Amino acid sequence: MPENTPQKHPIILIVVMNITLVCLIIGIIGGYYILKQRDVEKAAAVPEKERSERQVPPRVEKTESPATVGGASFDYPKEDLVYSGSAPVYVTIYSHNEDSWLSVVGSKIKYASYREGLLDRANLLSDYNIEWNWQTDQPVVEAMIEYENDEKFLSETGGKNILLYMSERGASLDPHAHKNNYADIAYLINQLGATASSVIGGTRMEDCGDELLGFLDFISWHDEIDLSPDGYVYGEDFPEAKWKPEILSDPGMGRHFFDEWSSGVWRPGDEDDFYSDFPESDIVYVGEGYPHNVVLIGETHAGGSKISSENGDYIKELVKKIADKELPTGTKDGEKFIYTASVHVRDTSVVSESTSGEDTITLDGLKAFLEEMEPYRERGDIVYADFETVAEIWKTEYDSVPYRVDLSSFSFYDEVKTQAEEYCQK
Repeated sequence: MPENTPQKHPIILIVVMNITLVCLIIGIIGGYYILKQRDVEKAAAVPEKERSERQVPPRVEKTESPATVGGASFDYPKEDLVYSGSAPVYVTIYSHNEDSWLSVVGSKIKYASYREGLLDRANLLSDYNIEWNWQTDQPVVEAMIEYENDEKFLSETGGKNILLYMSERGASLDPHAHKNNYADIAYLINQLGATASSVIGGTRMEDCGDELLGFLDFISWHDEIDLSPDGYVYGEDFPEAKWKPEILSDPGMGRHFFDEWSSGVWRPGDEDDFYSDFPESDIVYVGEGYPHNVVLIGETHAGGSKISSENGDYIKELVKKIADKELPTGTKDGEKFIYTASVHVRDTSVVSESTSGEDTITLDGLKAFLEEMEPYRERGDIVYADFETVAEIWKTEYDSVPYRVDLSSFSFYDEVKTQAEEYCQK
């Protein structure tokens, strides 16, 4: 380069380079935010689409004959009723665990103990050829996912995890939740290769108040299970989870002082529409009757309420009322009424009794109950079936005729009602 060629000042070069660098950084940042905004808009478009697809369906009209609290059934005209003295009672055995059960299954040793008892109960019911409902909250299924690949465990269940083993032997696997999410629990059940049922494993539908029987209020069981307007429950821990409930089981109140103890089947509405039948509803309620028995869960419920049946007393009384023609079995038009009951079995090997100090051995109690009920089964007075099977029988053999008989005519009604009133007045 010739010596007289003008030179650029070094400071100017530095300034120019810095300006160029700043512009480049601004361009990069601007581009990032443009792309980010597109992502946000794209992500927002999905829920909007889903919301457009999940429009609230038109309100289903009530039937002209809603059930009334205190009545024997839906309000069928008395002159149309038939009392044949013969109708089976469909009995469902169920158990459930809770969201607090990390203390029960939170280590491999604890889980092994729980698993042993669960396996004993499942095998006993299989020996009697009984379909039943095992209802679970999230901690127990998570423990199964963590521990079920143990070789010793698998050797006890034919090389299969315990959920597959139980389902092959007549157990329905139902999500049960209070604080957790039903869809999440169903998702976890499916992760073990099993299939979660469409049964809502219990929920709240009433609480202390004054609009029902003077001491209860209806609450939204739809809200309790996080039911979306499209009929699905969507996962929280697992956003991809999606579960469609089709059967409601054992609804009631916290601590079980006065649950929904009807016999029968119908399609309930929400809140104060619970005792009306909605033919277009996707969810069928299988009435549980009075499910608690001292021989199975001890003299008091975990929530503190006294158990009013010793060993199948409700079922025996229901069978007798049908046989004595105190309860109708259908109508003169040929409609048939279905009768249902259920049996609550604790999902634990031992129930500690706080009042008497005597423990209840669940397996022994279950054996005693099954032996007590076997003559009723042999005569055809009762038929064991899980909740899903009962709902299907109601649709196919009873033509989905809604029917309900409440607890008010049973011998221990005043006892349980007084106990609940006193609890709610505290």
